[in-house]
Amino acid sequence: MRGEVNLERRAITLLSSVLSPPGVFDAYRNIRGGIQGGATIYTFHRVGPQRHDWLIPTMETTEFERVVRWLTRTHRLLPLDEIVVALQEGRHLPAGTAAVTFDDGYQDIYTHAWPVLQNYKVPATVFLTTGPMDHRELFWFDRFRHIIHTTEKRGFEMEGLGTFPLRTQTERFRAVTSIERSVLKVADEGEKLACIRAIEEDLAVDPPEIGDDYILTWDQVREMGQDSVSFGSHTVTHPQLTHLPLRQAAAEIRDSKRRIEAETGTEVRFLSYPNGGVADTSAEVRALVEETGYLSAFCSIPGQVEAEHNPFMLNRIFSGWDFDTFKFFGSGAFADLTRFHFRR
Repeated sequence: MRGEVNLERRAITLLSSVLSPPGVFDAYRNIRGGIQGGATIYTFHRVGPQRHDWLIPTMETTEFERVVRWLTRTHRLLPLDEIVVALQEGRHLPAGTAAVTFDDGYQDIYTHAWPVLQNYKVPATVFLTTGPMDHRELFWFDRFRHIIHTTEKRGFEMEGLGTFPLRTQTERFRAVTSIERSVLKVADEGEKLACIRAIEEDLAVDPPEIGDDYILTWDQVREMGQDSVSFGSHTVTHPQLTHLPLRQAAAEIRDSKRRIEAETGTEVRFLSYPNGGVADTSAEVRALVEETGYLSAFCSIPGQVEAEHNPFMLNRIFSGWDFDTFKFFGSGAFADLTRFHFRR
């Protein structure tokens, strides 16, 4: 539940703030890296100030710069395509090899992250969700979270799911996650948007006014592409691909690739699966990705990437919310704790 995730986040933040400064995560990463090896792909989403509480959490620019500075001192940072090609050719990658990636395509990548990357001469890949870019609109999950977190009503009922109290922030987080997981992520695009509009009306919330600084523009994409930023696909509408008919999933995978290629004039070789968990891809979906002409695809399951891994299910490491939580996730400690927890 999202409320529990919120509590988990606070616990992770506290634990990280205690263990990161004395170097515990550095030591763990070194030991674990010596055992596992492979390259590391780091994933970020938003960088800069938190404009609204209902938007997904951001990493402050100063914290992002700390992360990038640390990465340049401790890693060999390469463009994503160099790592993937080396893996597929079976070439050895030195210890500490890594790449920086971003999902979604929020505009603060351009305004806050890119200047830092330029300053430290770090290449990056941004996985773009083309629908919101073309229509200059909110991601469906941001629109839904805006409804739940800004309504003045204290609760509501959904058929088949029961009553959702909205008296506290924790209850609102729980409502968001429950409805996203049970309804929105498994619906097709039309059903999903109709459900969001119905909840918006029921909770008496108007769609938020967003400026042109919400999501990347194609001009900004082309400008970054002249530097050391490359682009991949994150689908058209950010659906859970495994819950779409295969024909619709194929369109999400194909049309986003074509759209980015048309706007940038460069081949799109990589895709990252929306959400990126085990349930968010399948053998059928991975076959569609390969048939569409992608070189590889990335999930959000933590771990290193190595030559023997499935090129259409490559691991990435979540960036956390600040420098200390970045070190926690990057060390592999969170992944190991999670595996231990689910084995019990």
